[in-house]
Amino acid sequence: MSYTSQTASAQLDYGFLLLVHLICADKQIHSEELKYLKELGDRANVSQQTKDEMDKIFAQDDHHLTVDDIAKQVSVGQKSEIMRQILAIAYADGYFAPSERTMLNRLASIWNWSNKEIDRIITEAESLGDQVSKNNDSNQAELSFAAKLFKNEQKSALSRAIIGMAAKVAPEVIGQKVERLEREILLFGPEYDEAIEQCSKIAQEDYQYAELAFKKTESTLKTLILSLGEVMLRIENKNSKATTAKEVANQLEESRKYLDAEIIKELNKVQESHQAKQRALSYFTIAFMGRTKAGKSTLHSIITQDGWESIGVGKQRTTRLNRIYEWKNIRIIDTPGIGAANAGGRDDEEIAKSIVDEADVICYVVTNDSIQETEFKFLEQLKEKAKPLIIILNLKYNLRDSRRLQHFLENPNKLFSKDGESGIGGHIDRIRRHVSKNYNDYFAIVPVMLLAAQLSSEVEHQENKDKLYKASKIQDFLDSIRESLIKHGAIRRSQTFLGSTVGSILKPDQWITEQKQRYQKSSNTLKSKQEKICDDLKKAQKDSCEYLEQQIEATFQDVINVISAFAENHWEANEHELNQAWKEKIKDIKLEERLQLSNEQAVNKFNQEIKESL
Repeated sequence: MSYTSQTASAQLDYGFLLLVHLICADKQIHSEELKYLKELGDRANVSQQTKDEMDKIFAQDDHHLTVDDIAKQVSVGQKSEIMRQILAIAYADGYFAPSERTMLNRLASIWNWSNKEIDRIITEAESLGDQVSKNNDSNQAELSFAAKLFKNEQKSALSRAIIGMAAKVAPEVIGQKVERLEREILLFGPEYDEAIEQCSKIAQEDYQYAELAFKKTESTLKTLILSLGEVMLRIENKNSKATTAKEVANQLEESRKYLDAEIIKELNKVQESHQAKQRALSYFTIAFMGRTKAGKSTLHSIITQDGWESIGVGKQRTTRLNRIYEWKNIRIIDTPGIGAANAGGRDDEEIAKSIVDEADVICYVVTNDSIQETEFKFLEQLKEKAKPLIIILNLKYNLRDSRRLQHFLENPNKLFSKDGESGIGGHIDRIRRHVSKNYNDYFAIVPVMLLAAQLSSEVEHQENKDKLYKASKIQDFLDSIRESLIKHGAIRRSQTFLGSTVGSILKPDQWITEQKQRYQKSSNTLKSKQEKICDDLKKAQKDSCEYLEQQIEATFQDVINVISAFAENHWEANEHELNQAWKEKIKDIKLEERLQLSNEQAVNKFNQEIKESL
């Protein structure tokens, strides 16, 4: 979008808004990041207009300001400090993600900076640490990386706030989590602790194993590229004009280009995704997915007791980014809607899909009022990546109506009955039928009433709080999560790391196998062709010789045929006259010319047959 004059005149903190975009660069928003950024904005006294624009960026509003929009408004004198602000935040969690670097490179391009300038700022800050340690007493605390970045810089309120808060997201304390849940939802006790410890241990081991597998695969593929290049060079050096040789060379070049441009590129993307998982090695990750308005955000808020402000009429589509919450070594991700019926729907789905790799369990939310086959098509990807699945059937029933609420509380099990005209058995059968077309592994279907659980958290329903919560059957879902974690947590974590790794490595392996079969076929064809060429060569040689013999025999037969008449006509001639007359006769017959022509024709015949064979 373009900057309007109205927006341009507003009191916007461009550096702060670029930090917001940085937080969103990986398409994920951590709850702690949100808190940090809001606190940072308060400390830096950013304007309300800036905060309003921040909310638009977080929600990926259709009219939010883009990185390009903002960057173009930054004055020359602000650029260096703002770049340092961004670097301070990017490095704060100990992981400089490729997506963050991409954004920095984009800024550099807009500002006509070289990427080397960014590297220079980083190197300068890192080297400052060595100087500090040499010049100061050993017991003096070393400057934070943020402080190093801003040393000797004219610092704004935002830069000072960043320095002051840098320690809050340092790697050594980033694991501190917010205890928000009022209910311990079964996640306590030795069983849970042992399961989490085992999950973490398995994740650490499998991460290293997968990392090694990626490196070996990449090395092997790059070696293959070099080998293909060497083979092509040998073919070119032979300077062969044969059609077959050119076809092989073209085929090799096609393979080399595809291997370099597509296979390795895709492998690098997967590697980046794998490296990003390092940040959550100690966490069991649950992702909530489903179509828009199915109840994902409600379910998320029920479990985390956070985000209730985003639930309600007109607010169902609050984000186009994946939102992350962490609690007691569980990482919960809320995703945008699958198949959103708007212009940005496809992008939303791609963003939701981006977390599939790092999720240990997928909780897919559907509703009883609209179950469509198309919404389950997405599950094909889960099958490919060996992701366990829990289907949450959210029963829609207007409990906001006081009479309906009363009836529900009197007989809460009625809505969960599988039998009868209004029973959910038909819905469950339909879900199982649709899901099985795209996902044929075992999966659980858990009926719940999310609205009932939501009401249990509202002030006006506190007298029926426990009854509503129990009636919602949300506990059945929590039980399934506990079972998945305690009984299968270790294998789920292995699947997350090794399953996606195997899947990623299998793709180039399958491609190489296909190429091998293709070249084997070509090799067999060439061998067969070589044998045919040898046979054709022998045949061509034989045919040429026979042809030459026939032509020579015919030529000399013409000579023989004139001998008798020549003798009668020259029987009285002396030797000199006889020799001279015979030379003339031979000349008339064109003996030498005919013999030369026969030889040329035999050679041409041989060459033509060989050419046709090749």
